[in-house]
Amino acid sequence: MFRYGFAGAFTTTRALIFSLAVTVTGCTTTEFDLEREVFERQIQQVRIGMSFKDFQAVFPQTISRGGDKRSEGMVTAFEVAYNYYSFHDTGNEIRNDFTGTERVLTWFFFLDGKLIKYGKPEAWPTSAKL
Repeated sequence: MFRYGFAGAFTTTRALIFSLAVTVTGCTTTEFDLEREVFERQIQQVRIGMSFKDFQAVFPQTISRGGDKRSEGMVTAFEVAYNYYSFHDTGNEIRNDFTGTERVLTWFFFLDGKLIKYGKPEAWPTSAKL
């Protein structure tokens, strides 16, 4: 009935294909993700006070994360992400332990179209810092 039995080549091949499929799906990135080297090169061009238009010229692949209308003006947030492989856990909160892929998110905050802050996700600037 079974040509190779449970321990034969058929089982080994299926296990290999399954492992490969799990590995590939665990490394899935989005169309917005950058390579680490590209991010590090582009972030050097970012300056506090730069316009959103100039920022988009540096990082065209941003994801909008919302806005907050305040008395000082409109604060908007945009995200830039990149993935990289690390054999050892680096402490990054967004890590796929199976594949070793870590995802780094950086949020950029604008007040009326001018960059005022960037850094950790969801670290919205307080009114005192505007």
